[in-house]
Amino acid sequence: MGFTISLSECGQFVLCRVNDAITLALMQQAAIEASAFGDACHTQRFLFDVRGTRNVESVFRNYQFAHEELRTLGVNRAASFAVLIDADDRSQDFLETAVRNAGFDIRLFTDADKATHWLMLNQCTAIISAR
Repeated sequence: MGFTISLSECGQFVLCRVNDAITLALMQQAAIEASAFGDACHTQRFLFDVRGTRNVESVFRNYQFAHEELRTLGVNRAASFAVLIDADDRSQDFLETAVRNAGFDIRLFTDADKATHWLMLNQCTAIISAR
């Protein structure tokens, strides 16, 4: 499968740990399963830990995923995605830009504490906006 999905220790976000090279097929399956798991756990916040892996897809395939496929996979546009990468990993940069440009909330991090803080801050912002 190439990834595992679980609820974070704090119970506030879905943790998806990716173990294989990041391909379009893996991104599609992880997005579907993480979204369904998030729906079941009543959260739309996700931490994708891709440290130790690299995105091996072309710029074009990353663009297709962001602009054509994400919306067909049932991914909620109100969701927040923190992606934890290695400090020297530039393979995710274009995907982040493409996903943002497609209208999804995503940010890359090299520090796990900063990633979780951002996810929790987004939760507070969503609660305030809902009032």
